[in-house]
Amino acid sequence: MRKLVLSVVMALCIVGITYAVAAELQNPDLLKDKKAVETQKAIPGKVKSGTNIRQTAPLKADHIDKNAAKFANAVLPRVIYPSMSHHLGYDGMKFSITVRFNTDMDRNTVIAGSTVIFDFPKAANSPGQIIWINDREFKWVQQSSSRFDICKYDPDCEFKLTLTDGILSKEGLKLDGDSDNKQGGSYTLWFIDIG
Repeated sequence: MRKLVLSVVMALCIVGITYAVAAELQNPDLLKDKKAVETQKAIPGKVKSGTNIRQTAPLKADHIDKNAAKFANAVLPRVIYPSMSHHLGYDGMKFSITVRFNTDMDRNTVIAGSTVIFDFPKAANSPGQIIWINDREFKWVQQSSSRFDICKYDPDCEFKLTLTDGILSKEGLKLDGDSDNKQGGSYTLWFIDIG
């Protein structure tokens, strides 16, 4: 049995080496110049005489998106706070809920009642005011005078926050609300206010 295993391993080694040598012979290094006698490092401004430099990229590229560099370095926007059902606050007798993103957001796309929706038991899509703290964080404050106007405590009040993918980052990327590493998808979180 031992001799059989050793012979199989040796045969596989021989086949592997043969395959590697054959692949090398079929695909010679395309970067090697057969006529080159020395190697020269690419140093700007120090080109040897008689060397021809080809331009590999066009000077004008009308088909290239001017914002490509901006998107290449952009961060996919996500909600980082609130993330749990008890992350809610109060402004006197009103609900005051802070939302924080991982990147700077386009403030014009964060609209109470449109892209920021709070559904309470007594008031679906309850009206509220957006107060920006900085470009990554805002606070939603209800418009009615008391949280008891929009919440029904039986014994607790459960309500839902929905942030739609109409919310954009400053780079113009849609909110990744469903955390699938792609633009789009609404963010939804249920809150519980203990009665």
